[in-house]
Amino acid sequence: MSRFIKTLAIAAISCSLFAHDVAAQAPASDPVSFNFDGAVAFQSSADLSDVDGSFSVNRWFGGMGVTYAWDRRNALGIYAGGGNSTYDFDALTGIGDGAPWEEIEDTRISLIGRFGFGEKGSIILIPTARYNGEKDADTSEGRTYGLFAAAAWRLSPDLTIGPGIGVFSRIENGTQVFPILVIDWNISERWNLSTGGGLASSQGPGLTLKYQASNAWSFGFTSRYENLEFRLAEDGTTPGGIGRDQSIPLVASAAWEPNKTVKLALFAGMEFAGKLKIKDASGETISESKYDPAPIFGATFELRF
Repeated sequence: MSRFIKTLAIAAISCSLFAHDVAAQAPASDPVSFNFDGAVAFQSSADLSDVDGSFSVNRWFGGMGVTYAWDRRNALGIYAGGGNSTYDFDALTGIGDGAPWEEIEDTRISLIGRFGFGEKGSIILIPTARYNGEKDADTSEGRTYGLFAAAAWRLSPDLTIGPGIGVFSRIENGTQVFPILVIDWNISERWNLSTGGGLASSQGPGLTLKYQASNAWSFGFTSRYENLEFRLAEDGTTPGGIGRDQSIPLVASAAWEPNKTVKLALFAGMEFAGKLKIKDASGETISESKYDPAPIFGATFELRF
């Protein structure tokens, strides 16, 4: 996968905006490049631990971006995408009166900038606006805004590393702040450890360990923390409330990249430490439950021009 790796495995669940990498690369003859990507993912049925019932999830996400790189170290891009997560709850579930929510919509737009400083430093800035809400929810109540910011230094030809931070508003009152590690480390000729994402990822990136088996094939392991928060519909079981799905996915992937234009991948793994939560419109928790580890699998694609 690419440097400051990709978004695409909604179980790795989500299109992290680090995915549309503006990392230092030799610019093509045309400084403008385009990126199209997408993914589908499926979470098998997971039993709720604290109440009766189970649920499964089907997800898809797609997006496109355009980047202008005016030299090796400086680039500016814009990325827009959207997707849907369809939850299927057991009719007898003990959370949210049976089916606390159904279809969750996800849209986002981001600016992505990378700027060189000094001989070996780079600054990465990704301001973003997002909407996460159940179908027919109040759009204005599901918007959040945030910023990823990081500084990285090329310490050697094989290691780039640096600290970063994510600052995001929340659907409920408050601001979420979390640290980020930016790393791109060629451990050996075939092994690489780098900042990685998931499909439609909810917040910051995780880590990906990749093995480059051949020019076209690579295999990897990715893990991250997922925290998907969304506004609930006004006509649902919790009118205007807030839903949350938290987990830690660990997935293995196999990617085929026959050239610089096309990349296809399959992934499979498990979601651990899962938890569902429902809050009312005022932000008070009314129901929550952990859920058992759940299998996840899916496919991703990327086209670059």
